[in-house]
Amino acid sequence: MKYSKYISFLYAVSDLIILNAYFIFGFCYFRHFDKLCYNNKAIAFYVFVNFVWIILSNTFKLNKEERQANKKEILLNYTKAVIFFFFLFLLFFQFISFDYYSRDQIKILFPIFFISLIVWKFILYYSFIFYRRLGYNYRNVIIVGYSDTATKLKDYFIGNQWTGYRFKGFFTYKESDKNEIIGTYGDLEDFVKDNFIDEIYLMTDNIHESVHKIISSIIGKHAVKIRLVPDLSDYSYMNIKLVDYATIPVIRIQQGPLSFWYNRWIKRLFDIVISLLVILFVFSWLIPVLFIFDLFSGREGVFFVQNRSGLNNHTFKLFKFRTMKRNTDANVKQATKNDNRVTVVGRFLRKTSIDELPQFFNVLFGDMSVIGPRPHMLKHTAEYKSLVNKFMIRHSVKPGITGYAQVRGQRGEIKKNRDMKERVKLDISYIENWSLSLDIKIIFLTVINLLKRDEKAY
Repeated sequence: MKYSKYISFLYAVSDLIILNAYFIFGFCYFRHFDKLCYNNKAIAFYVFVNFVWIILSNTFKLNKEERQANKKEILLNYTKAVIFFFFLFLLFFQFISFDYYSRDQIKILFPIFFISLIVWKFILYYSFIFYRRLGYNYRNVIIVGYSDTATKLKDYFIGNQWTGYRFKGFFTYKESDKNEIIGTYGDLEDFVKDNFIDEIYLMTDNIHESVHKIISSIIGKHAVKIRLVPDLSDYSYMNIKLVDYATIPVIRIQQGPLSFWYNRWIKRLFDIVISLLVILFVFSWLIPVLFIFDLFSGREGVFFVQNRSGLNNHTFKLFKFRTMKRNTDANVKQATKNDNRVTVVGRFLRKTSIDELPQFFNVLFGDMSVIGPRPHMLKHTAEYKSLVNKFMIRHSVKPGITGYAQVRGQRGEIKKNRDMKERVKLDISYIENWSLSLDIKIIFLTVINLLKRDEKAY
């Protein structure tokens, strides 16, 4: 027996019971059920809190039955709902005077209300997990199409039994001797009918067009749900949104948290503060010192300016302290170990990474960020974008003075394509998982690496 249709109802009713237990029954209990519990203002308040909670429950999908829901998502949704409920609760008393709980009691009421909701929700959450592991409340599913993504989906169904999915097999356009592939498109309808299939997952990148008529026939005769599974493995993404262009559905891929303007503003403010601090308190004495050293050495100049690939692959001029003698290979050849182009002072600057500090000017001007993928020479960008998969995703955010790849040991000379692939992998991970706390962590790890004297800094 499957009782999924009752789960959402149970969620909604239990939340309302907890709500009314605290905000109505509890209030009347403390007042010994006197007349004030039943006057017009009290009844208006009772209706108000229930109405508001029902609206918030639907807004934040508190009662939606999702087999893939996780504890973090549940906690976050209830937190948002209770916060909004608290402000609307206070708003009621701005318009209607009502002798309710005292302020001190309300300070205790809302935390207890929130904790009660979460505890009860988690009790139900784990109860359903246990119930499904016993073999109840399940859904029979099949996958149409066979690919790497399809096998990963199958592994999810089999490896997460608490979700209640029972995987029955694959169906493909042609017959196959693979044990997992149990039939062709022609066998679909009979199998759905004989095995009480609840959901069909269509691998949109791996199905023949003839399946659409078969699926149309099946959903016209059987109560089966269709799920479309696009293969997005070649794309780097953290947020997917289905939008309508008139009547045409379009999948919009957002490349990580920094695709949202408010996160970019937070990061930009952080960059401005850090760069101003470095410019005011470090450059004020460091640049004169380096100028004096340059006067008494080869007079190569204090600064080095080079074109690099930046945001959206736009070229910008990157600033560094000069560490090499002037040479014709500066824009095409990376520094190597024991490179004879590096000056004596330059060797110290490179070893301590002081040579990178002028890039705080780039940060202040908006061409770079404190944290991000390191910008490459134009020659290397042109070379690696055709050699390394997803290389250009690095350019969807501003380049950084330091980055996640650098603090994980991927810095300095690139000797093999594998070195660049690992660097790109870490850069993409940063883009997908950006947060201000991650930026602060990377700064901390950068300082630690500088103190340890990274052996790749040469």
